[in-house]
Amino acid sequence: MGIGKRFRPVGRVDGMTAGISVSRNSLTRKAPLQRGGSIDITQRSNGRWRTALWPDTLKGRLIILLIIVSVTPIVLVGFTSYYWLDKVQQEKISVNYQSIVDNEMKSLEDIYANLGSVSQLLVVNGGLGDDVLEYLNNTDPVRKTDLFVRIDKSLTNIIYSNPSVNGLFLYLPAYENAVQFETSPLLPAFSFGSIDNEPFPLLYRANQLDFNSPHPSVLKEHDEIVVSLIRKIDYRAGESYYIYLEARFGDQLHTFANTPIGLHGKQLLTNAAGQVMFSDITERIPVGSFVTPEKKDARLQAYKQFAARSAQGWTMYFLVLLADYEKELNAWQIQFAWVAVLSLLVTVLAAIYIWWMVYRPLRGINREIKRFSYNQEERSVMRTNLQEFDMLFASFQTMRDKIVELIFEVEQKEKRRGELEVEKLMSQINPHFLHNSLNTIQWLARAGGQTEIVNLVKVFTRVLHYNMAKSSMIVTVQEEIDALNDYIELQNVRYDHRFNIAVDLEPEVGGVPIPRFVLQPLVENALYHGLLSEQGDIRVTLGMAEAGRIYIRVADNGKGMTPERIRELLNGEGGRKSGLGIGLNYVKKMLEVYYGVAADMTIESVVDVGTTIAITMPDHMTGRETDDKSYDR
Repeated sequence: MGIGKRFRPVGRVDGMTAGISVSRNSLTRKAPLQRGGSIDITQRSNGRWRTALWPDTLKGRLIILLIIVSVTPIVLVGFTSYYWLDKVQQEKISVNYQSIVDNEMKSLEDIYANLGSVSQLLVVNGGLGDDVLEYLNNTDPVRKTDLFVRIDKSLTNIIYSNPSVNGLFLYLPAYENAVQFETSPLLPAFSFGSIDNEPFPLLYRANQLDFNSPHPSVLKEHDEIVVSLIRKIDYRAGESYYIYLEARFGDQLHTFANTPIGLHGKQLLTNAAGQVMFSDITERIPVGSFVTPEKKDARLQAYKQFAARSAQGWTMYFLVLLADYEKELNAWQIQFAWVAVLSLLVTVLAAIYIWWMVYRPLRGINREIKRFSYNQEERSVMRTNLQEFDMLFASFQTMRDKIVELIFEVEQKEKRRGELEVEKLMSQINPHFLHNSLNTIQWLARAGGQTEIVNLVKVFTRVLHYNMAKSSMIVTVQEEIDALNDYIELQNVRYDHRFNIAVDLEPEVGGVPIPRFVLQPLVENALYHGLLSEQGDIRVTLGMAEAGRIYIRVADNGKGMTPERIRELLNGEGGRKSGLGIGLNYVKKMLEVYYGVAADMTIESVVDVGTTIAITMPDHMTGRETDDKSYDR
């Protein structure tokens, strides 16, 4: 009741306090929890994005890397190639079109130059113009007829010797029939009125030469567009005559009209003032209008413009619709796109094949590893037809075999360790009872004045304490020697000092760690199996062997053993298996447990000569074995 009374109010107070504190915490911590939740959501979202962009599986990363490796070169090379090829293609097309307009301008200049050269033959003072002048001034009908025939024949020869000249005639204002010496009849509807009034659109004037813009031919049966020249020649004071020459405009120009590059080209011809003198697109830009390309003429915005300006100031334009201009470029771009798609497809297929070629063997090896994790008995064979993966799988099989061997070895070690523990436990009696009994004997002997018995019990107690101690199974060589000396003293007392046992220890070996109970069984074997019934010598030697190893050698000059007897001792047959004589089999198992194959024990014996037992082992121990307390478990 007292306890109940004491605890009941405390419980109520604690309960109330706890309730208040929880309520306050739920109110005060609500906002931080919400902020923490939003952070967690953001972190999870960022984590999902990171996983999506860079997965945590080899398959996912391999796919992403293959995509990057496949697409990046195509994009970079494709962009660079497209940029430069596009630039080259545009320049090529532009150069081609510009060459057209340059050639057309040069062709027109050549036409005008040829007309000027032909007109030079008809001038006065040294040319056909002298005959024309004589014809104009002569009143003799016969002479005049001869001159007419002569002039007409000369003009015919000039026409035939200059195929580019379409025709010519002379305009003689002083005559009623002003048109004379025409190489071909003029159109009936053609009437000059006065040639001084510039009946043809003038392109430019050079000295007394008028170079006319393209216009319809004035000759009968000539319906083509021509360019013409009118030259004024003064032959008397106040009197002049005119030479008219024309050449086909279409034959010399539009030279690329029937080729793919010039199929859709349109031409404009403007004088120095920008007035259109000839137009292929009269519905948009009529003759007589003005164009100003430098001010972005709206009528020219649908065209790509190429221009060539002559030395006389007139300009030839070559206009190409933007759709037609870009058609060739677009055709190249489409071709490049197909090539890029094909390259990308080939690269992607190659990447998929590489992924399949790499991932499939890895998946097979992973499957074998998983199978090995739960089934060490089955040993499968896998062929990938790739040397690298076959070598990797062979290495895995070798590692698998070694792991199986190590597992078996560990199992055997644990089994031997258990056997040693059982043997050790079987050789022990109750330590407390044995020590108490020995202490009682020691006190009784001391009370009775039996000094030798007291010393014997003291030494025996030390030996027993060392053998049955529950401390670490790892001791130093010096500790093992000290225990061996006590054992030797005890045996000398027991056998009345019939044996001479010498111990040689190199100082640098004294601190080397070794398992407990290594020396005593060897010396005990020499006593019981070599010197038990007679006197003799036993020599124990410990020192450094080669680098990193020590040796222990126990030699006696006893009766020796046969090979069969040595085999029995090593196998634990016929030896003492209890008390202090644990036997050579125990030492052998101890070395296998703590050193494995690193320790080596040999027995050399000759009957009636003696026996030598030699052990070599590392001078250090690693892992948990350096502080092994397995006997105290």
